[in-house]
Amino acid sequence: MKRLIHELEELEELLIKCMKCGMCQSVCPLYNENFFEGSVARGKINLIESLYEGNIKDVKNTLKILDYCILCGRCEKNCPSGVNTVEIFLKAKSSLRKIKKLPVYQKTLLELALSHPSLLTKISSMLHKGFKVTTKEVKDDIYHANLKLLGNRYIKGVKKTFFTSTYGGIHYAKEEQLKVIFYPGCAINMIYVDWGEKIVKLLNRLGVTVIVPETNYCCGIPAATMGRLDIMKKLLKINYDFFDAHDVKYVVTSCPTCNYTLDNLNSVVDLSKSDVEFIDIIVFIKQVLNIDINGHIKEKTSLHIPCHYESCYVPILIDVISKISKDFVELENQDCCGFGGTFNLKHYKDSLSLSLKKAEEVEKKGIKMLFTPCPGCVINLTDAVMHKNLKCKVLHPIEIFYEAIIGDASKN
Repeated sequence: MKRLIHELEELEELLIKCMKCGMCQSVCPLYNENFFEGSVARGKINLIESLYEGNIKDVKNTLKILDYCILCGRCEKNCPSGVNTVEIFLKAKSSLRKIKKLPVYQKTLLELALSHPSLLTKISSMLHKGFKVTTKEVKDDIYHANLKLLGNRYIKGVKKTFFTSTYGGIHYAKEEQLKVIFYPGCAINMIYVDWGEKIVKLLNRLGVTVIVPETNYCCGIPAATMGRLDIMKKLLKINYDFFDAHDVKYVVTSCPTCNYTLDNLNSVVDLSKSDVEFIDIIVFIKQVLNIDINGHIKEKTSLHIPCHYESCYVPILIDVISKISKDFVELENQDCCGFGGTFNLKHYKDSLSLSLKKAEEVEKKGIKMLFTPCPGCVINLTDAVMHKNLKCKVLHPIEIFYEAIIGDASKN
């Protein structure tokens, strides 16, 4: 306990910035659902301070409250005092996990899925079969969970062959103008494999040679949320070494959370960052390649902006998506979708509750295509529209870029 108190005391320099003003209450998606002080950043910071000051000794309950967080980062973005809430919560959970160990299933997930990705790739066929047995396909590669353990979820299928198994290596453009690394992340590698394929083919068509890692190492954020910053540091180092081993300026991503982790969270684990520039695929296509698509879709469309999408690029994203359709409407509810990675696994009902609010607006406005450039958001929003039985597709914008520029692969 003394070691824990010492580690938490080391966070004091970060903690004392919090003036307890409560500004975070207005932007916290969970607090606005349950009005529980422990949901919001101020409450969590008070709890950490009380623990190292000796006012409370309940590590288990403290960890439970700290774990009840989507890590959307809205409190940090809107804090007038500039409190680094994400760093505080991740470091505090890391310290607490040294006393209160991870549940067996979470430890297994870390050891198998994150620490040994090559092993996971080898058993992808087995995972695919297991997924098929425990679910039932209800619509276009969307499955409903049969087991109570999985909750009342609608989810996309885990693929038999992972993306890096097929696309790992260098994919040369015929008339190369630029060379980049495409970092797929776990969701594209295992679930949205077709997105990865379309990104590689589209970039090749646009004169960009694409390097894909032969083994996908997670960015590390799931490990960090489980209190294992040591594993996140290891994974970041492996990825940075791979990036720096190639002569490229850009690492293109298609997951804002991966981008955010790779670009920002190295400081949390005291690690030097790679020299490359991390850039979202849509921003890359628009800003670097200067490609636009106008009026390609007739259906009513809208856009959900992911929490971890870089604020400076949001206007570009809005401009791109609004031009894709002839009938674009703004989504007024731009709160967090509620996914939060491991948060969705541990707090499914609360996660779904947030996405259902968005689905209600989708239904009211008659939106037929909802775009969002984040696999986690697509997962949660697809679940929500399925629960509402809506005729709305939730898509990554890359799917429309591919269709507009290259066309359906079967026609080529």
